[in-house]
Amino acid sequence: MTFRFSVKWNFVIFSLLSATLSGIVVYYYFPDYIGLVSLFFYIIPSNSFIPFPHEPAIIYYGKIFGPILTTLTAIVPTVIACIIDYAVLTPVFTRTRLRVMKETGMYKKLIFYYEKAPYFTNFFAALTPVPFSPVRMLSVASAYPLWKYTSSVVLGRIPRYYGLALTGTLLNIPNWVILIFFVSLISLPLYQRMKRRKKADTLLENDDTPAGNSIQVSEE
Repeated sequence: MTFRFSVKWNFVIFSLLSATLSGIVVYYYFPDYIGLVSLFFYIIPSNSFIPFPHEPAIIYYGKIFGPILTTLTAIVPTVIACIIDYAVLTPVFTRTRLRVMKETGMYKKLIFYYEKAPYFTNFFAALTPVPFSPVRMLSVASAYPLWKYTSSVVLGRIPRYYGLALTGTLLNIPNWVILIFFVSLISLPLYQRMKRRKKADTLLENDDTPAGNSIQVSEE
């Protein structure tokens, strides 16, 4: 097990060091391609549990470098993101209170359907605009093999990357439109989270009010 773990992290470290060195070379000798280095490092958090959207970046760099080069640049960091997912989230589901979640009826129901076609589910979620985080959580929580998870995600992401980059190439979308798209993808989940929190606080206040009134009545 130690050997398998070291191989995974050796790949991550080697890839990051290679990308850094390549970035230095590109910066000095091929400055027109420095954007690909930025894309490489951006794809890692945008494909992990950090809520950075990758779609605007792929469209933007696809407009500059074309769909093939943009897609090829995004493959290795996608693999790195998958490895980080498992490295970070596996202890969460095995060593923290979240492991109790596996005993809930909701989890058992979701995992029942997920395990019917886990590879296709990962592939479909990586390919389409459906929320990917729940699938990521189920993969890690169910101890789905990392190499199957990674390959299914990469196979789903490649045509997605290519389609997004091709859209940027063919439509030549203005940068301000891409920026608005980026901001909206970040703002909408935050707005929905704030709205749910406000609704929960309102329900809590409504629950507290009758209780307070009853106490006052009893005291009178």
